[in-house]
Amino acid sequence: MKYGNYYKSNSRIKVRYLTKKNMKKIFGYILAASLACTLASCEKDEILPEPEPPVVNPGGSQEEEEEPGEEPEKIQLGVTAALQGMQQTRGIIEAFVLGHAMGVFVNTDGTEAAGPKNASYVFDGKEWNAAGEVPVEGDAEVVAYLPYDNAVTDCKNVPFDLADQDDILYGSARVTKDMPTADLMMRHAMTLVRVRLMKNEYIGAGVVSDMTFSEIYTAGTVDALSGTVKMDYNRGRGAVRVGGNYALNDADPVVVDAILIPRASYDHQACVSFTIDGQKHTYAFPVQHEWKAGMKYTYTLNMTGNYNAPVNKEQVDIDVEYWSQYGKTDEIILNPDPDDYPFKIWPNYTEYGYDCYQNEGKVFGTFYTPFCDDGEGEMRFVFMRQGTNEIVEKFQPIDIKTNGGWDGKRIQCYVTSAPGTYQLVPLFRRKGETMWCRAVGYSYGSTDQEWLYEVKAPASENLPALRMMEVEGQGYTSILAYPVPDDTPWNLVYVLSNKGEKALRGEIKAVWEREFKMNSNSYRPSIKRKGAVNDDEWRDEIGTVAVDVPAGIRFWKGIMECQFPVKRLDPKYDGVGYATPLVHLYWKAEGSNEWVLLRCDADYLFNRNYTDGYIWDETTNYIKILPQSWNNRN
Repeated sequence: MKYGNYYKSNSRIKVRYLTKKNMKKIFGYILAASLACTLASCEKDEILPEPEPPVVNPGGSQEEEEEPGEEPEKIQLGVTAALQGMQQTRGIIEAFVLGHAMGVFVNTDGTEAAGPKNASYVFDGKEWNAAGEVPVEGDAEVVAYLPYDNAVTDCKNVPFDLADQDDILYGSARVTKDMPTADLMMRHAMTLVRVRLMKNEYIGAGVVSDMTFSEIYTAGTVDALSGTVKMDYNRGRGAVRVGGNYALNDADPVVVDAILIPRASYDHQACVSFTIDGQKHTYAFPVQHEWKAGMKYTYTLNMTGNYNAPVNKEQVDIDVEYWSQYGKTDEIILNPDPDDYPFKIWPNYTEYGYDCYQNEGKVFGTFYTPFCDDGEGEMRFVFMRQGTNEIVEKFQPIDIKTNGGWDGKRIQCYVTSAPGTYQLVPLFRRKGETMWCRAVGYSYGSTDQEWLYEVKAPASENLPALRMMEVEGQGYTSILAYPVPDDTPWNLVYVLSNKGEKALRGEIKAVWEREFKMNSNSYRPSIKRKGAVNDDEWRDEIGTVAVDVPAGIRFWKGIMECQFPVKRLDPKYDGVGYATPLVHLYWKAEGSNEWVLLRCDADYLFNRNYTDGYIWDETTNYIKILPQSWNNRN
């Protein structure tokens, strides 16, 4: 189904006190108020100016004379209302239509007993008609709500249930005997959350059989005088089904609306789930998003491809000739005195692992602390034979600026060295100088051992690589840690790179790991700080899945259910959480007993014309995760 726009309406309703003799003299009153507000992922709320309603005078200019001795008729409450230029939609009221009913309370000033309670007014297409007599005894406050509920006894406690998906309007105004017309400014008490679901690169049929909002409060009361909404906490959070039985079509996107209770930021987590081709998907709304009454919030969700199926990923052929030469042909002259340009170093980006393959790209990185004046220069990596200054392979330099404080760099390098174990060495050169300097030493207890990398023979065509992985529903990040449930399953989404396009059969396991085989301040491996608590070494297998990729498939998207087998406490140092453990994926081919770390496929970055984005941050073979119980790490 498709639903129209939602407005924060200040709907003006004319309320008049009339005699029965004058009631038929009333003509229609046109009102409207529209304040349309939309929130999308990159859109700001827009407020439109409220139009001024036309002036409508009450009935006849003078009352008809009463017969002598005849008792005066009681003044009755009459209501007229019309809305202009709007369309009726499911749930959201943008025009009053035949059969709409509202409840009206008349609270007369200076009386112990209130006036008429919960009088029903029904719209006949032109006028609002009271179901019975609604006398007014003096100056009064009129309070109205919609839709009508005959069980309501207190205008400050109008119950609702989101299962009904009713738009709830409320408003109030004052009247006098001299001015027996009340302007009711009717407002929306609820909010509208709109989901636009796009098929995008999803290759399935795209049949949506269900869409449900969950983890939301579904019942409560509305104060029709103030608009205050009180949630029924005793009933707790539940779910509301809002749509289904339609097919995804990006040329004519399906938009599903849900009337929900306004929510303050960080109040509670809310989710929407949808079942597509029998597979359930869930999106968690950001907790920092506030949902205000009378506002519409639009979320556009893009499907990213079917699970356990081929997907389209950008593939740019590597410029082998260029990268085999870039940075490798110039002469490197080593300064025999590193104190001329003093740096201390320790490794970073060891998250990628220490294995690399001949004729493939590899991320190398370092942190460095310069003990020199501010300046400019270059940094590069080389492979040396362990314990010597013999350079085995050179990699391209990058420009750097130093400011006397620590900094860090990572460089995507193309490895052509023959198989073997080499020492990775960062070199530095001041601008305008010819000689390159090795670091004068290590920081944070780093050692020569940490800089040893094994170059393996070119990878077999039957060995997959990893193009991407992320926690389902949380998007991709290479910097921040994903929060995941402590005690319940969660899904890990991954994309395999099948460079040889051969049939792949085997298993993948996800390992949440922390290890101490090195001494430096890196995360894989990592330092165990003196005085730290809860900091242990572990390699927890959190999930496994069988993989069967047909021949001819370049990229394959899969999903794996994960759960912690052991409840671990947050490693802390001096009361602050540190050293986020990583998840890596390991591959075991059918018929083999060997588990191999899935390397990162970033070949498409090795095209000299590729300039999209921050290219060194687009592809990883790891993610950082935190159990939700660790979320507040201070």
